Amino acid sequence: MENTLASLILSLLFLQLLCVKSQSQLVPALHVFGDSAVDAGNTLLLNTSFRPDFAPYGIDFLVGESGRFSNGDTITDVLAKALGLETAYPVVNVNKTMNFFYNENQAFNFAYGTAGILSETGEAMGETLSLGQQIGLFKEMVETQLPQQFNSSEEVSRYISDSLFVVFVGSNDYIHNYLQPRSYNSSRQYKFEEFTELLVKQYGDQLSELQSLGAKRMVVFEIPPIGCYPIVLENVKSNTRCAENVNNMVSIFNDKLEQKVKELSSTLKDSTIILARTYDLVYDMVNNSSAYGLEDAAEQCCVARKDGTGLCVADKTPCEKRNATLFWDKSHISQAANEKIAMKVFNGSDVTTPVNIVDAINSGAAKPPTSEPPTSETPTSETPTSAARSGTRPSSVSYFNLLLLLAFSAVLSSSL
Repeated sequence: MENTLASLILSLLFLQLLCVKSQSQLVPALHVFGDSAVDAGNTLLLNTSFRPDFAPYGIDFLVGESGRFSNGDTITDVLAKALGLETAYPVVNVNKTMNFFYNENQAFNFAYGTAGILSETGEAMGETLSLGQQIGLFKEMVETQLPQQFNSSEEVSRYISDSLFVVFVGSNDYIHNYLQPRSYNSSRQYKFEEFTELLVKQYGDQLSELQSLGAKRMVVFEIPPIGCYPIVLENVKSNTRCAENVNNMVSIFNDKLEQKVKELSSTLKDSTIILARTYDLVYDMVNNSSAYGLEDAAEQCCVARKDGTGLCVADKTPCEKRNATLFWDKSHISQAANEKIAMKVFNGSDVTTPVNIVDAINSGAAKPPTSEPPTSETPTSETPTSAARSGTRPSSVSYFNLLLLLAFSAVLSSSL
């Protein structure tokens, strides 16, 4: 065990020296909150049955199964690369405290597999970390860890306000709460309109707390059309392409979320909250897959378990055309779909409101903080990279953080 860890540490140090960034860094950091759609491995550190710690998860990710609920990159992995940042690592410790590493181009991932807006969402499958708890960890970071990295509170404030925050949550509050009457009483306690009001109210309070902690650039994703997801179709026993009664619930939530985002945007000067209106995009991917270079969306790529989670069967070979499938397992979309969605949110013109990510960054003209005076090689956000302008997916690889994930996986495996 000691020799393995020593070798990994030496590899990390060596590759940190070799690591050369291939594009400009547009923001100081990316902070990711949400559920399994954007989890980078936090789920592996807590006691839950909803965990992707086996093949074929990560089959297209550099270090294999890293705790991502995908065959490869998540939406926020793609965004991190487009922003010129390191690949995110999980920040949660086994005791639900902050696992903090800092560098000047970091992506911090607070997301957790079964997380929801409500604290009880996902609890039927074990330990969970709700959005509120994730924001609590970020608060710990702001009040305790970040002040140790900067010379003044003003520098900390600028670092936070110039960073980008992404929140992708809400699906589980339906899939693993309201639509599971045998495990949760929410559907008996509330009509779905009342439940939606409850969700939006609490979500708004949580986003407002992020604002109070200094977040001024946020991307808030709509809930996707989960009524088209294989896991929901299986649970509600639907034979149609989509369960439109479920999609109707989600659409009402998204409409109310849009109003809440507008309300929050008006309360804080010099702030931008981007609504990623991806519901219609994913719905079109389901019903018009070929237009996106994807094959029929009726089947997921991996062989799925029959235990209600929608996860893959361990060590079963997935489909060969993973770069042309929409659904990876019954609950999550593939890397190919994640890439298309992420780049539309990053620099597209028809998915985000009021602006896309690149426009939001340029409007602030922020520069990543550095301890040295700017030089001709110091990147700024004033000029997006050619990848940002063209809409192509950046090809840079963050070896340092990926090997941190590998070390994390080795330590985790030895402790089980």
